[in-house]
Amino acid sequence: MQKRLLAGIFSLAIVATSVGTAHADAILTFTSTTLSTATGGTVEFDGTLTNTGETDLYLNGDGVILNYADLTVDDSIFYVDAPLFLSAGGSYTGAFFDVTTDAVTLSGSYSGTYTIQGGTDSDSFDDIATEDFTVNVDSNVPDVPEPNSFLLIGTGMTILAVLRLRQIEILRE
Repeated sequence: MQKRLLAGIFSLAIVATSVGTAHADAILTFTSTTLSTATGGTVEFDGTLTNTGETDLYLNGDGVILNYADLTVDDSIFYVDAPLFLSAGGSYTGAFFDVTTDAVTLSGSYSGTYTIQGGTDSDSFDDIATEDFTVNVDSNVPDVPEPNSFLLIGTGMTILAVLRLRQIEILRE
């Protein structure tokens, strides 16, 4: 009798443990966990969130821990672009948040943690995926314009040169 009672308690403990640890499986992987910028610059963390579980996974929120007064986080990208849920085996690839440095941010490395919250229903706010990140700030290097800016400036200068050459040819005639 005592053996049956112990076996029953053991079986019940196993069931209770497996029910209590049931959770959604998700993996968050940033394209790059470390991004660099100059003072006053902005970096965008993007990557892929994959539902590795067997049930739909609702994406109900996110959270950023970055305790530096000179850095500002904008996670509205996630709320605008990410789907409301991921199907079993599904994934989302895109932007999650931006970090902007103030004009007075000192050079250095600033570490933080990003967490996606959700679960198996639209009312769940369990931590389902977490990824650490680092923003490297160099206050001695000015922001470098994007390649598109160089292309736009180069195109404008080329057009001005062509117009000037035509004007010179007209005056010679």
